[in-house]
Amino acid sequence: MKIKMKTRMKKTITFMLTMFILTAALPVNIQAKAVTTPVSQLPEKSDVGQITVTVNSENGTRKYTIFGQHKNPWKKTKYLDMHGCAVSSLTAVLSAYSKKYRNYTPVQVKNIVEKKALGTAAWKRNYSKPVLRQMPISMYGISKVLNYAYVRTFTNKKAEKQILKHLKTGNAVVIEANNRTQINGRFSARTTRRWALGKHTMVLLGLTDDGRVIVADSAQRTWSKKKQRIKYTTVKEIVKYLIPCKSSARTYYFSSTAASGGYVLVNTK
Repeated sequence: MKIKMKTRMKKTITFMLTMFILTAALPVNIQAKAVTTPVSQLPEKSDVGQITVTVNSENGTRKYTIFGQHKNPWKKTKYLDMHGCAVSSLTAVLSAYSKKYRNYTPVQVKNIVEKKALGTAAWKRNYSKPVLRQMPISMYGISKVLNYAYVRTFTNKKAEKQILKHLKTGNAVVIEANNRTQINGRFSARTTRRWALGKHTMVLLGLTDDGRVIVADSAQRTWSKKKQRIKYTTVKEIVKYLIPCKSSARTYYFSSTAASGGYVLVNTK
């Protein structure tokens, strides 16, 4: 009887050890359950000047305040109406990740946070110009304000994998979209207004329970009808519109397509 019990015990321990080794060998993204937000939790209509949206995170929820740069009252500020996508995106991220700046408007972020993070000299060089010549904060500038990982160069496959993995953790990704699709940095000759008239900054907030990407967008897109501040896409689709940097130049404010693309992984661990 004792021999049988020892044999059973041995088999049980062996089985448990085998399962532990197999589990440990699995990639982290397979082991960890993806953080998603039910579509039913998100607004059906979001064609407004300002809206707060709750998205699930790894340890609870995050509340993002999303601004419409072409809607009242923000369109009354000429800079926001013309160049406000980047600072609106930065403000949305700060509203969810920063206790200090969570209630700031895009105007406050532009005038206070940008100046503090990027330096008075750089700030004045940009904003002392006439409004038509002022530039939006660049992806590099956004990464300096947030102090999170900035990915400048990538292939489509690498970006799809990295962005999806990051969104699954319940964290946001700030992106720069183009008005041309690309494959590994080679852009199509044809333009499209699907995500940008020229260049356009947005925030990917997370994933829905049906696998789509939740996009915070400050601009108006007719194809999205009543869903304006919150739109939906797939990782594969949105990556086609991203801009791999081809220049090593790094400027706090937009200088050229070649130097101002990439994406920022918010709350990088």
